[in-house]
Amino acid sequence: MGTSFAATSREFTLRYAGLSFYWAWVFLSFNSLDIVGGSGRAISLVHVASSATAMIAFIVCALCWRSVMGWKARRVRVVLVTCGAGAALSTFLYSSPLFIASPALVVTGALATGFACSPIVLAWGVAYRDLDARRAVLYTSMTFFGAAVLYGVVSLAGPTLAPVAVSLLPLAAALTAVASLRDWRAEPVPDARGRQRARTEIRDLVRTALSWRVLVGLIAALFAYGGLRVYFGDIAPDVFSNPALMTGTIALAALIFFVYGVFVSRTSLNLGVLYRIAMSVWALAFVLIALVGHDNATMVFFMASLSSVLFEVLTWALLVEIARTTHFSALLVFAVGRLAVHLGIVAGEVVAFALIGDVVLFAVVAVFVLAVSAGFTFADRDTTFAFESPTPAELERIVPAASDVDARIAALAETYQLSPREKEVFALWVTGHGSKYIQEKFVISPATVKTHVRHIYEKCDVHNRAELMQKLEEAR
Repeated sequence: MGTSFAATSREFTLRYAGLSFYWAWVFLSFNSLDIVGGSGRAISLVHVASSATAMIAFIVCALCWRSVMGWKARRVRVVLVTCGAGAALSTFLYSSPLFIASPALVVTGALATGFACSPIVLAWGVAYRDLDARRAVLYTSMTFFGAAVLYGVVSLAGPTLAPVAVSLLPLAAALTAVASLRDWRAEPVPDARGRQRARTEIRDLVRTALSWRVLVGLIAALFAYGGLRVYFGDIAPDVFSNPALMTGTIALAALIFFVYGVFVSRTSLNLGVLYRIAMSVWALAFVLIALVGHDNATMVFFMASLSSVLFEVLTWALLVEIARTTHFSALLVFAVGRLAVHLGIVAGEVVAFALIGDVVLFAVVAVFVLAVSAGFTFADRDTTFAFESPTPAELERIVPAASDVDARIAALAETYQLSPREKEVFALWVTGHGSKYIQEKFVISPATVKTHVRHIYEKCDVHNRAELMQKLEEAR
């Protein structure tokens, strides 16, 4: 067990820990008045500006994901390093005391970081797609704990060093992403018809894996959180100048998710319950802020921040799970998912600014939105994934001759000692039949199908859909 832990720690440190730099930059840039300066509303204004350009970048990436995945490794490295350097310079514009008296430079810096940091976080999404379910949860929680440590260290650096330190975080995130993507392989560059088909993937993604219910839930919940940020900046800005409060909140959320990861299966996640708990805590925070106002602002801020950080952790793990278990590109999945996150927060901030004088009204609206979302979104069917069967195009690429399919299945089953029922389930999966068809064919429950899938993955010693398909391709 000690060896396993040591190996896991080494893998995390070498390939995945760099994501901590990105999250630390996010929390410091948009949750610390010691970094942004100015009044309490300044934090939300900087976030709105940065998110506006980030959403444009995510839309472009979602529309052009196929072309981006066709980039050579050298081009990917150049783009990421350039974005990291640009984000470092832009962050310094709004974090340094030298420029605080120039609103134009502060806004310019915020706008530029949205463009520059979006490719960095998408690159990390691509890096995380190869993890199995348990490691995805454990590594995600570990990166957030690392972000908590970095938040505390940078906050203690003082007014001179802190702006420099926070400005270097996106550059560090970009450089470590380059190292993590060292095995990058360019996909074939699509023709005009291929690019058109790639865009239909967005529609298919929203209809299936990253369902509209999940997207609506993300936007609705984060709409409420965006409003909370504005009201805290207005009635209790001191909470954004308390490094211990934010550091402790991030660390606690990471610990909660880490404990969950210890017990999770390697092959599947069920995040719906945790999502609904986080939304319930948010709703309670709104009720309290409407009732007690700024009298207990620290407690309410702690509850709201804990829920928001947990929401970010959950959403990152959810997007990894979708990329891992379906044929959709990780770049596309993360572009659409991160777009929903930013859209929700910004919408909440904008509406809250419009209703800044009426906290109770916004609280009532937010609680209603959260209650409806908790009841109709993040259902288990939308947050628990069985591995998607190969598409016809994938199956044709893996096994060009239809007559070879049965032989490949038999060879793989013999090599990895699949039971007769596991072989039958695998055969249906390979030939394009989903979980529901398998349930009806063998008159078994969804849980039993998932158990068979888990056993197949464990016996084949694979962590994601792509690895299992590679095993089938290699079977003889």
